Amino acid sequence: MNDRRGVFKLQHKYLDQYTCVNAQFNWFLASIRYSKNNMAAYNSQKTYKVIEFYSGVGGMHYALLLSKISCEVVAAVDINEVANKVYRYNFPDINLLQRNIQSVTLKDFSQWNADIFLMSPPCQPFTRVGLKGDKNDPRTSSFLYLLQTLPKLSKKPKYLLVENVKGFETSDTRNELVDTLKKCNYKYKEFLLSPKDLGIPNQRLRYFLIAKLDSSNFHGDIQFNNGDTLLMHEISSEDSCHHRHGIGFAAGCMDRMKDSDETTSKIGDSTIIGDSFHIINDSNCRNDIAHSDTGHCQEIDLVEEIQYFLQNQKDKSFIHMSDLLFGSRSIKDYLENLSDVEFGDYLVPEKILVRFGKVMDIVRDSDERTCCFTKAYGHYVEGTGSFLQTNPSVTKHWAFEHQEENEQTISRLRQLCLRYFTPREITNFHHFPHDFTFPSDVSRKQQYRLLGNSLNACVVAVLLRYIVHSQNTT
Repeated sequence: MNDRRGVFKLQHKYLDQYTCVNAQFNWFLASIRYSKNNMAAYNSQKTYKVIEFYSGVGGMHYALLLSKISCEVVAAVDINEVANKVYRYNFPDINLLQRNIQSVTLKDFSQWNADIFLMSPPCQPFTRVGLKGDKNDPRTSSFLYLLQTLPKLSKKPKYLLVENVKGFETSDTRNELVDTLKKCNYKYKEFLLSPKDLGIPNQRLRYFLIAKLDSSNFHGDIQFNNGDTLLMHEISSEDSCHHRHGIGFAAGCMDRMKDSDETTSKIGDSTIIGDSFHIINDSNCRNDIAHSDTGHCQEIDLVEEIQYFLQNQKDKSFIHMSDLLFGSRSIKDYLENLSDVEFGDYLVPEKILVRFGKVMDIVRDSDERTCCFTKAYGHYVEGTGSFLQTNPSVTKHWAFEHQEENEQTISRLRQLCLRYFTPREITNFHHFPHDFTFPSDVSRKQQYRLLGNSLNACVVAVLLRYIVHSQNTT
């Protein structure tokens, strides 16, 4: 059985510098090469006081630690009893309040005197599979309360960060958030980001908003190791142009530029290459491009656009993030070393294989992606997360080529040796530290639910460092 199991090698080998094998990108190295002393600057700054709203099991807290920004969490607020049990177990010294956020008073805000608000409100009112109740969903009321309270604060937080599911960006709640920020004189940016963008083998596309109480604009950008930059993932509803995604401006992109067979399609004003696109501010578009009546950039030549992009980026200031960005990592870097008993405990039952095998997202430890793990993982199958095939000598197609259920089919399915990812492995994908643990009385089902409602600490850490760096360079 040992030869069927993955090996736990969670490697935190952060890159010392960005690398580009394509000679046309040598300027990347010059533009983003920071000395190690720059990292110390994050630790020498003032200590920011932070409030974690919807603190859950502590994902935002771990993001603060990863960001290396000097912070003190003055309060964490969540109404979920089980989540609070886990948070308190890992952060016993934090002022954790199990209460409805609407019970937080102006006096509380004044006493906490926070510099940073971190908010991850309930996502159910905005999910694609939900009813999309938006502002009419009772679960949104606590977040709306925070928005109503913000203008009343005698001291407003210097920074804000909001996380939610993709779909939030088109909601009325998002519109009220943005309207409130404008009234309170915040500058803000919105993004759609996934851990996969940072080199983490997990797809978990989420909406993020960062805001700062400052009259100046945001400065700099972040270069990801796949060739994208942070600002390529920015979304904007005003004066926006749609930027092609999936081309990759780092090593190898010139070969793809020459490939004229890549599928390109139009949806409304959006250009799609492959199966995705991202939106960036109109300020990043070429000034000499003709615009349509809608204000969106019209289609231009692909090679010409990329060449313009490269030329325009030469003088861009890139922010040091090499300790938070990774090359293409495989799943095996995030796996536990399970005992034989543990391995058997996580094997997918035969009745599940026979009934749902064809709709499972099956991956191997050498793959560089997994699907988003939802709170229903371990309870439902389709669309809840990936399943690990631990026997690489057979293929899914071979195992499922027989439609009827018979002994031969079941025998082939057994040979896949499919198992669930463990809660610990999902926390590894979230980039929680090794010492994060669940209390012994929290069931496996509860662990999956809590992690499905949590977030990727590394993605949030990148955004936190970006916003603080942008402030410090103004």
